[in-house]
Amino acid sequence: MNDRINQTDKDKRAHEILADRARKLAKTDNKAKLSRDVLDLITFQAGGERFGVDIQFVREVQPLVRELWSLVPCTPGFIVGAVNIRGRIYAMMNIAVYLGISASVPGEGAHTLLVRDHPRERGEAMEFCLFSDTIPRLETIPLDHVHSSSASVSPRAQQYIKGVTSNLLMILDLEKLFADPGIIVNEGAGE
Repeated sequence: MNDRINQTDKDKRAHEILADRARKLAKTDNKAKLSRDVLDLITFQAGGERFGVDIQFVREVQPLVRELWSLVPCTPGFIVGAVNIRGRIYAMMNIAVYLGISASVPGEGAHTLLVRDHPRERGEAMEFCLFSDTIPRLETIPLDHVHSSSASVSPRAQQYIKGVTSNLLMILDLEKLFADPGIIVNEGAGE
């Protein structure tokens, strides 16, 4: 009889443990659902416009120090120059110029965002820098605040913009930008 009572107590305890685990998992699931309902972005300004990029693509943000960057002759207008970050040289792109929105020149407070794609078929990941007129910021944007960009940006820009917020933050589609052969300057040189 005692063995039967002990087994019943053990079954009740196991049931309580499983129910407690289920409650904890349900709470975790709700947190995961909430986190998918927002975008974590690094936002910056270029050419008088505000842009945001998914934080997963941003490797680092650096002040644009005059001694570490240089103009590069014979490059398209959207290439601000080349920048040295920790001994590596990266092309620095002005996304506003590339999208045909507006131009700006590096000034006091300018920064650069080193962005990196996920590795491609050849096992290489594309890396370059995006020019920012100001200090970039981390922002969390609810997905329901992102609207279609069709009415607010040019047709050229639309293909690289995921959406626009009510305060005119344009969210860049970096995956499309990385895949665009138009951003590659002098591909195949030296082959």
